[in-house]
Amino acid sequence: MAYRDFANDKNKGILRDVLLFYGAEDFLMEWAAESIITEYVDEDSRYLDVIRLEGDNVTAADIMAEARAYSMFSDKRVVIVRNYQPLYKGVSDIHGDDLLTFAAAPQDQSVVIFIVDSRNPDLSAYGKKLAKTCGAYEFARLDKADLKAFITKRVHNAGKMISRRSLEHIMDVSGYYNKGSGYDLAQLDRDISKIVKACEGDDISEGLIEEIMIGDSDRFVFNLVDALVAGDRGKALDIAEAIIRDEDGAMAVLALLTKQFEIMYDSLELSEQGYSIAQMAKKTGINEYRFKKAFTAAGRYSKSRIKRILKDIYNVDRDIKRGDIDKDVALELIAISACP
Repeated sequence: MAYRDFANDKNKGILRDVLLFYGAEDFLMEWAAESIITEYVDEDSRYLDVIRLEGDNVTAADIMAEARAYSMFSDKRVVIVRNYQPLYKGVSDIHGDDLLTFAAAPQDQSVVIFIVDSRNPDLSAYGKKLAKTCGAYEFARLDKADLKAFITKRVHNAGKMISRRSLEHIMDVSGYYNKGSGYDLAQLDRDISKIVKACEGDDISEGLIEEIMIGDSDRFVFNLVDALVAGDRGKALDIAEAIIRDEDGAMAVLALLTKQFEIMYDSLELSEQGYSIAQMAKKTGINEYRFKKAFTAAGRYSKSRIKRILKDIYNVDRDIKRGDIDKDVALELIAISACP
């Protein structure tokens, strides 16, 4: 893992003076940059000795000029260059080759940190050249062991405890490993902070995790599907009416309900092919927690029944868009008709 390589190199004192951070985890890149600032720059001097340059309007000449300036108060200046365009776009800089030579050499005055945000995941040909000449670290998503450690450390630092089951639940609900997921460590850090603040006792429960981490629309859908699966038309109708009262949420919930029944159908098909839940979630790129909920619910239906419900939902969506039926009435009708 790159963050471990970075930490080890830093502890050994063998970090290069020009660094390139890129990859999926902005949170880790910010942590690494902050650790270098803390090492070299006095806190009272950061306004002078931490230089932040934006890559869309900075040149190689600008970067080298800032790096060669002396610090008056700190051991070294830290120059942070964010999203320098030649590193990830097919654009050139007249002094680009000079920057490659500069990056390969020791710097007495400064540490230069190039950061390429996760939204620009692929280095250009020039970016790969720079990576070979300086100290480059790709901050990828954490593996499961490191993610557990990340969560546990923050929970314990807040004076709370978390069981192995609740720890796994946070990981499942977050969708951190979901294919194409935009959920990252920064969001997880914020959610953990909310959870520990909301926890009244010492132990974090699965119920609290769901309350904090699952959005209102998702929660409505899960509760609605649970009522449908139980065959409780009265409860399903009550939930539908609550959705309608909740800031006109019918359309958002209808979209999520459609997705949930589609997952239910897929889960039955894949189960017939012998896939486990984890394999099915990975194959479809769906949050494993959501997939488990769908697979459990699907057990009360046949594939043909789910197919008919989906057809009804698709038709309702069409009729709403045509103006043939009110969206709130449509949601109530689905709540009544979709019970097994």
